[in-house]
Amino acid sequence: MAIHDFDSITEELRKQLDSSRQNWLFGAGISFKSNIPLMYPLTNRVKKIIEESKHPKDNEIYNLLTEELEEKSHIEHYLSHIGDLIALADRSKSKTATVEKVSFTKKELLNLHKSIISAIGETVRYGYFTDGTDENIGNSENPIVEIEHHTKFVQAIYSNRANLTSRSKLTFFSTNYDTLLEDALGLEKFTVVDGFSGGAIAYWNPQFEFQDLNSQPNKCLLYKLHGSIDWQRDEKKGLVRTRYGTKYLANKSDIMIYPQATKYVETQKDPFSYLFNGFRNALNSSDDNVLIACGYSFGDDHINAEIEAALSSRNNRTTLIAFAQENPDSDIVINKTLDAWLLDKQFGNRVYVAGQKGVYYNSIAPFQPTDGKDLLWWTFSGLTNFISTGEYE
Repeated sequence: MAIHDFDSITEELRKQLDSSRQNWLFGAGISFKSNIPLMYPLTNRVKKIIEESKHPKDNEIYNLLTEELEEKSHIEHYLSHIGDLIALADRSKSKTATVEKVSFTKKELLNLHKSIISAIGETVRYGYFTDGTDENIGNSENPIVEIEHHTKFVQAIYSNRANLTSRSKLTFFSTNYDTLLEDALGLEKFTVVDGFSGGAIAYWNPQFEFQDLNSQPNKCLLYKLHGSIDWQRDEKKGLVRTRYGTKYLANKSDIMIYPQATKYVETQKDPFSYLFNGFRNALNSSDDNVLIACGYSFGDDHINAEIEAALSSRNNRTTLIAFAQENPDSDIVINKTLDAWLLDKQFGNRVYVAGQKGVYYNSIAPFQPTDGKDLLWWTFSGLTNFISTGEYE
């Protein structure tokens, strides 16, 4: 289809969203309205939990890290830095590492790392919302996490392909630690294949679970690229998917998530090596194939590298559609990664960005609707509405 204006490019997006071979990439933005905080509110909440714990060493190290790290650092940067310090302590004769010229043992650094992981798990499991003034804190007795937006998305994406399910291949990739997507799929009577075998408590068994399921309708492949709040690494049982509220497997600091800004090392280990290999294989296709991103800010270098490698590969036919809001910074239109990909001479014609101002294609100037109105399809609920009704406002 020749693309000359907003209507023709929007029609091309609809065509791609009707494709039988789709890969969805989700980030934190899809869970924001479900009362799971974005990165900076999460960072503030974790800091408060650490402070309220009144553990002197945790607070001392955390405060010194705040002085040492850049002002805009968030909790992923803290975890990355602590991870580096733990590695330094492990290699040193003294088994210590310094923060702002103060030495700490490997054990003290590990304790803070576990405290942060536990705080993240608690916040994501039960929810947290703040408007900058008031805050609503979920807990085990009063969880505030909502599933409505995820359920509506699942209903929308499958409603128009009811007769094509057995011939469709939809694969979901998520960087989120919450369980909202798999919960919504289960409530809509789809079997979620996430690499675990068993029931409510399950064991990591990807070689069996991630088999070719093309001929098995109502089964959805889900790759949680950064782990999950219901994954735990048990010394005896290995990696297991657990449930909250039990006496056994109840140590929240053993949650298997790696929310670090630099994840390359961890992605070389199981389960993450297996999950990223699934992502890589899904993108490397000589058949018509589409990757659709929503709620993902393109801030993870390792994920971006996999996407760019696929787009750059000869004979690859994967198209990227990113639903993303523009950046208010005058030097950046959307974000540095998407800006560069849109202008790439090799594969820029296979990159679309649906933003608030219009659709970007082979350019960082958008195709805009004639009425000039801002568009809402870059949000998770707006994308759901676009899939359901074709409306983008």
